[in-house]
Amino acid sequence: MLVAMGTVRDLHPRQVGQTAWQAMIGVGIGDDENVDCVADAELPSLAVAKAWVEKTLPTAGFPEWVHRRVHGTAGAFLFGSVSCGWYDTDLVFEPDPDGPVWDADLVQGRLRWRRT
Repeated sequence: MLVAMGTVRDLHPRQVGQTAWQAMIGVGIGDDENVDCVADAELPSLAVAKAWVEKTLPTAGFPEWVHRRVHGTAGAFLFGSVSCGWYDTDLVFEPDPDGPVWDADLVQGRLRWRRT
């Protein structure tokens, strides 16, 4: 199982209202339904967030619960996602509901990005 690569406090300082990019590796089951997060990080730029996904997704593994499913890993998949947001007054990342989101799929060993 992949462990979260760090928090924004590890990677850059937080400030109220500061724009940040949340990168994550997720688990989907069936028809593209996001059901779990394997790892995530909050990063200072889109380029850094995409680079994190490009480095992390190819080596990510399913959480143990996926292997214990009745159907095992059948129908399960890993994907990357990057979204924009900012820090609220409690310095918690808030995604921008109207902001850009990029999803990444690993297809035959290559990452394919698409804006959603």
